[in-house]
Amino acid sequence: MPRVLITGVNGFIGQYLLQYRPPDATVTGTLNPAGATAHSFHADCQTIPLDLTKPIAHQLTNLQADVVIHLAAISGLGDCQHHPELAQRVNHQATAELAAWCAQNQIRLIYASTDIVFGGRAAPYSEDDRPNPINVYGKTKWQGEQAVRETCPDAAIVRLPLVLGRGLGGRSNFVDWFLMHLNQNKTIKLFIDEIRTPVSVHDVAKALWQIALSDETGIFHLAGNEALNRWELGKLFCRALGQGEQLLSQTTLDTFTSYPRPKDVSLISTRTLNGSPVRLPSIREKTGEILGLANPR
Repeated sequence: MPRVLITGVNGFIGQYLLQYRPPDATVTGTLNPAGATAHSFHADCQTIPLDLTKPIAHQLTNLQADVVIHLAAISGLGDCQHHPELAQRVNHQATAELAAWCAQNQIRLIYASTDIVFGGRAAPYSEDDRPNPINVYGKTKWQGEQAVRETCPDAAIVRLPLVLGRGLGGRSNFVDWFLMHLNQNKTIKLFIDEIRTPVSVHDVAKALWQIALSDETGIFHLAGNEALNRWELGKLFCRALGQGEQLLSQTTLDTFTSYPRPKDVSLISTRTLNGSPVRLPSIREKTGEILGLANPR
């Protein structure tokens, strides 16, 4: 029976990991002490506070685990740009401390990283391409990757693209924002020059569990098989919902953001997992699932 610690279990992906947890896994999740409370989560998940702005090891002194899935981060690009010291502490230094704790206690570490570690000028990117981040979020996540590789050579680093699905526990995301604007008959401004390889959060959760409970190490890209911008995603959503596209409006990164943002961070996967290529289903097959219109497959 594997004992699994999930940091940031109250986040978007963390809550879906709980939905797909293996029946024989004992799961403990960490919460930011200033964040959500335990009643928001799966009844079988014990929760503990973990403040990533403070030294990590002493907060985990009495915890026993076989696997750590490290999701907790400051992931808002704007938040990282405006608070670079905090981003450095949480995304890099806390990750380095957690990696050291895992290495000392012989615990398997799965580190969730991002496609934003790439600069956006040489896509598509494989696991072998060297990151070249252009903003604070990408730089601190890349530093986190380096710390993990140096301290835990048997760890798995999982780079995620744009992950799509309905938010749980009152947390909203791009899909929820899109649906809210559509329901309120508001203009929906969508980037035409930010290109990513989006995936369903359901598929990401299932793949993370597969990697966590395997012996595979190194870097994985959990990418969709099609590169799309948000304008194209918006049109897919409207078609799935049977809605017209009159509320959709094109915009560009340069007019919407005041900080560097890579334009094309499309990922490709060259890895295998349990002898099979790492391939996630097409986002077009998953649109109903992402929008909450169909049961996950």
